[in-house]
Amino acid sequence: MSIRGNLAQRWLFAAFLGATAPVLAVATSQADGWPDKPRILEMDVSGNGSIVTMGEPEIAVNPVDPDQLYVDGATFPVPLVFNGQSPVPDTCGGWTSKDGGLRWKSSPLPVEVCEDGEAVFGPDGTLYAGGDVATSTTVVPCATPGSISVGPVCILVEGYDPVLRSTDGGHTWSAPVKVMGSASVASFPFAPGSGQPLNTFDRPWLAVDPQTNTVYAVGHNIADHEPFVTASLDEARSFGPIYAVDSPAYPSGGLFGGTIAAAHGVLAVAYAATQAPGASCPCVIFATSTNDGATFTRRIVPTAGISSRPFPFVAADPSVPGHFALTVFDATGTKNQVYTTDDGGMTWQGPTVVAASPSSLLFKPWLAYESGRLALVWRAWSGSPNSSAYKVWLAVGRDQARHGATFSEPVQVSSVAAPYPAQYGGGDDFSFVIATHRYVRVGWGDSRDLPVGGGVQIWTARIPWETLPGIGYDSSMPR
Repeated sequence: MSIRGNLAQRWLFAAFLGATAPVLAVATSQADGWPDKPRILEMDVSGNGSIVTMGEPEIAVNPVDPDQLYVDGATFPVPLVFNGQSPVPDTCGGWTSKDGGLRWKSSPLPVEVCEDGEAVFGPDGTLYAGGDVATSTTVVPCATPGSISVGPVCILVEGYDPVLRSTDGGHTWSAPVKVMGSASVASFPFAPGSGQPLNTFDRPWLAVDPQTNTVYAVGHNIADHEPFVTASLDEARSFGPIYAVDSPAYPSGGLFGGTIAAAHGVLAVAYAATQAPGASCPCVIFATSTNDGATFTRRIVPTAGISSRPFPFVAADPSVPGHFALTVFDATGTKNQVYTTDDGGMTWQGPTVVAASPSSLLFKPWLAYESGRLALVWRAWSGSPNSSAYKVWLAVGRDQARHGATFSEPVQVSSVAAPYPAQYGGGDDFSFVIATHRYVRVGWGDSRDLPVGGGVQIWTARIPWETLPGIGYDSSMPR
């Protein structure tokens, strides 16, 4: 089913000054054709200027106190110039709010040279956050195992993934625990014979199972992006053995991905494989584990007409065991394809096709569940990729079990089309969406202030479920 829509919007801009926050830009909207709805509160959280780029925010919401939020993101200098040394970002940017995102206070992680920020609350209100830390960058011959090409030279980057915990919403932090990384940093417990770990700390992800409180951490080899996972049973004070997510029969394709989700004692990882038994690849693999990654059940998702470089994003339904969803782009790059399963990946429904009008190339999606409801976010180019402006879109829907997912008309989240500066790609891997009982919250990197000397800021949007059209509306929700 293809869903298309174009909602005209009226916007009001204002300056907002919080008691503990910098001056932040705020926009509110309501869509024509849906009386007084949707109500979108759009906010520049980071408030940075032109000398840094900020992006790839993860928004964490405390399930014990939904007004307590934390945003973690990446911070890169502008311009990002390689001169034989590591392009050193600042610490992982962090911001905390205790009033539902109306005011924010800077609270970066106490880890030097940190990027690829990540954050998630556990079911007891403990906050977990981290990123990756590059400890050294060396110019090496291009034949060096694990080296990556940067312009005319090759470099070897070594480092690790730290995870920290906070019991007060991100105001104070524990000492970092080194979860996985390079052999030069520590003797990490990679399971013998499981994958080929080499400088395994790129693009980490965190997930917490809301039923078991198990904390899962995934990291990738920096050169070939093979994914590895480990688990903590003591609230991230320590982590167990580290296992490869892929296998010789279902090898990772070296593509960005390996996003994770967990619920009801099951860890789920989606990634792209170069081969799989009986499949034409690259193909999407859905891998599940019930023993903290020691063994995986890997299944091919029966996709149809997907991108030749599939980057699957996965979500777990916290309300029903066995319910998962994933999204990939179609072969044209102009549509989202959403696939759902209600039996842990044995069978799949879909694809449900989701797009907005006019047709455009899409990038940087994310998918989230909330008690059977789905929230899908993506960005859309106004013209050529990497050189034109972009907008942020959201569609919400429901998982109809054996009948697949259905989605409402997409809603434009960002009030303006942002330009795309040349240095932007260095610090913004993805968009983000998280859904709670009352709100859908979207996060993205936004460069709308670039023409007036601004950099790239982290923006968030808060949209009440009750104001979203179609499938998202529920008159019983509190206002």
